[in-house]
Amino acid sequence: MKRLQEFSPFLDEFCIQRFGGRLGGAHLDGNTKYPALLPHRGRLTELLIQREHLRQLHAGVEQTHAAFRERFWILWGQSTVKRVLRGCTTCQRVSPPPYQQRMNQLLEMRVEAAGPFVNVGPLLIRGHSPNRLMQKGYSCIFSYIVVRAIHLELVFDVSINSFLRALRRFITRRGRPAIMQSDNFQTLRQSSHFLQSDFDALNWKATVLLEHASRCEGYWKHLLRSIKLVLRKTVGRSLLTFDELQTVLCEVEARINDRPLTLVSSVAQDELALNPAQFLIGWSLATLPDGNGGATSTDMKHLLRRRAHQRKVIAHLWKRWQREYITTMNRRGKWRKIQETPRVGNIVLVGDPGTPRSRWPFGRILEVFTGTDGLAQSAGVKTATGTIRRSICSLALLEPAT
Repeated sequence: MKRLQEFSPFLDEFCIQRFGGRLGGAHLDGNTKYPALLPHRGRLTELLIQREHLRQLHAGVEQTHAAFRERFWILWGQSTVKRVLRGCTTCQRVSPPPYQQRMNQLLEMRVEAAGPFVNVGPLLIRGHSPNRLMQKGYSCIFSYIVVRAIHLELVFDVSINSFLRALRRFITRRGRPAIMQSDNFQTLRQSSHFLQSDFDALNWKATVLLEHASRCEGYWKHLLRSIKLVLRKTVGRSLLTFDELQTVLCEVEARINDRPLTLVSSVAQDELALNPAQFLIGWSLATLPDGNGGATSTDMKHLLRRRAHQRKVIAHLWKRWQREYITTMNRRGKWRKIQETPRVGNIVLVGDPGTPRSRWPFGRILEVFTGTDGLAQSAGVKTATGTIRRSICSLALLEPAT
């Protein structure tokens, strides 16, 4: 009641409570000078706001509220209009916020010490040609997930056979991986199904990430950006033969694998910063390996001592990896809060980065899948064309389940 005194309310001849105000001498319409007072909650208020919202062609909160105040006045009008417009299905379809979730726990294969390229993630990128008569070149990237080293293979196309040949070359030179995780690129997905029987026989573990689950591919995307940046700066729009391109890719691989993983100290006595090359060949590519300054001894005792020394060096390297590198991955740079969890029965829009938002299909959530931390990470969604599984970050809520 005290809040109403600010508006100097009065009843007109139709017993409608109006806002008295100080605009009695203005040359304005009567409804604008003395707008009707409405409660901030009520079905009539919601219907009037919805009607004005339609008249304003689904305008935003500010414009709808300004037009509405030409005839009506609501206590806490801004928040009331915002609440009503949040339920507009048309506006939600155009710009609904997707579900968000707190950054999940790191995969075990990323934080457990493992040999070179035991845990890998293949990824395909292509090079653009300014002339259609020129053949495109593609590169298959194998990422050593534990220390983020890379291995690049040049391929002629993105067919399954080309990828399988690249995989055979990789295994021949780097060894057979125990875990292979790829993105949802069609060639990699089909190759995974094609080789599933071989994976089972060899006790391999091959997984394909969910489609449009970009948050699960962060460590690959950073590597991909670094590789493309180096190629743009060194190659640009130059036309290279495949032999020249193979040489360039090897040099790019060396530079990426020689980048520091930890902070570079300014103290001369400190150890050099860790880099992926140290875990692959034992030393940085920018330095020469240690020599004994004389002839190599083949004495058994000497070889055993060298073997023991190498084991100590490797153990020290992994201790530094745990102490200096893994600890830097503990914090959550973003996505820190636990957000609203999708529920079974929610009506959602299924996002597709390559399609305009107005053409995203509707779907109903059938099942919610959680991660190791118990938080929702993906959902099974029924659409008009079938049932699919998507990351919750590619789903936008339209209507909650009743």
